[in-house]
Amino acid sequence: MIKQQARADEQQTGTSRRHFFKMLAGSPLLAMAYPGLSPAWQREVDRVLARDQSASGRATRMVCADCGQAFQLPAMRPMRSSMPQAGAPQSPTPNALDVHLTGQLIDAPGDASNVWDFEAVAHANTLPQHWNYIHMGVDDFETRYANRAGYQRLSLRPKRLGPDVPKLDTSVSLFGKRWATPLFLCPVAALEAYHTEGESGAARAARARGVLQIQSHQSSQSYEAIAEARGEPHWFQLYANQDWDVNKRTIEKVAAAGCPVLVWTIDLIGGSNRELSRRSQGSEGYNRPLCQSCHNHQPGYQRPMHRGVQGPPGPRPAFDWDYVKRLKDAGKMKVVLKGIVTREDAELAVLHGADGVLVSNHGGRAENSLRGTIDSLPEVVAGVKGRVPVMFDSGVRRGADIFKALALGATAVGVGRPYVWGLGAFGQQGVDKVIALLLEEFTMVMRQARTATLAQIGPQSVMPGATPIMMRDNRQGFGL
Repeated sequence: MIKQQARADEQQTGTSRRHFFKMLAGSPLLAMAYPGLSPAWQREVDRVLARDQSASGRATRMVCADCGQAFQLPAMRPMRSSMPQAGAPQSPTPNALDVHLTGQLIDAPGDASNVWDFEAVAHANTLPQHWNYIHMGVDDFETRYANRAGYQRLSLRPKRLGPDVPKLDTSVSLFGKRWATPLFLCPVAALEAYHTEGESGAARAARARGVLQIQSHQSSQSYEAIAEARGEPHWFQLYANQDWDVNKRTIEKVAAAGCPVLVWTIDLIGGSNRELSRRSQGSEGYNRPLCQSCHNHQPGYQRPMHRGVQGPPGPRPAFDWDYVKRLKDAGKMKVVLKGIVTREDAELAVLHGADGVLVSNHGGRAENSLRGTIDSLPEVVAGVKGRVPVMFDSGVRRGADIFKALALGATAVGVGRPYVWGLGAFGQQGVDKVIALLLEEFTMVMRQARTATLAQIGPQSVMPGATPIMMRDNRQGFGL
């Protein structure tokens, strides 16, 4: 009796739902609202209308909200705006262009059209304090904005005809190891704040795609755990402690685990004005009960890479150019300096034994120079003079950005926030899709430029423009 009643209720609900959708189909409401529905709702709309069409033998027709023309409802890509464009007038029901340029909520990695689709989902999934930490730029976000504007001011010079390039070689060699792609994952702190898989989830995705990964000193997981998930040693990024003995023990620890390259971040030595992060934490900071439940969930809690390296106070040498040799001698690893943005520093880095430099402004999270890294890259390349690899990051969101950086002399190009968006949205699968999207876009641009290898990408492939063309012109940070 109960089962019969349940079936009757279900049938009544289904009938009511079909009547509701049929009513909408006869008005402009569904045509207006459809692009803004979540993927699950879009699929349900398609399913119910298709079943109704099959039963009646007639196509469900709709009326365009703009011109009044009747048309048959097509199967459309799932889109829904979650982050409106700052300063732009907002209509009650977003159209496809609006949601394309401001971010879409998607149900699965396969629904993503570009990396910004993951930003919307990660934003919805993440604690506000954690979101503000990854989202912020220093001061008023000007350098974050400058990073994107730099790419949008640099135009491509494609070649229309020429030899076919059916098979592209995107591989690159760094310190004797060949990677499948010039793309690498930048060091980002505390990835378990965005998904329980954390750095290990990112490691598995990167390994499957042949992508280099650099672990953050402030990681949620230990070097050994990440290397186990990846199946091989990876690079490690160091924030130098003033106590040299603490640094030495950290370096020895990762060297013993097989780390081949140490990346010393030098752009935060002078500090950074991270107002958004401080504001979101409130006056109590990490002492708030909400934060304490995780950040201090057991006595003496420390992040993994800060455990077991304490001891009696050691020497405190200055953070000068001689420090490079000190780092190299401590672990016998290659040393890359992260945060180089000028010709002078590039020349000094090579002079003092750096094995590579990483052009970076910390994604606009260090100093507020108002200068994008793509604008800094040419002078760093000129200072290095081909003697060491020039790696590059900050603001990379498209495959074309990778191409432009390579054209200006970068050896490899890193991505930060986008893979964290992918992780925060769907874990390892999200990271994998972010990598796939960027590489698909990159290889498409390679074919458009008739370049079969990375060596064929050069200054002739790009040209400067007078002003940036910023379609995703959102100064609150979303879409940057």
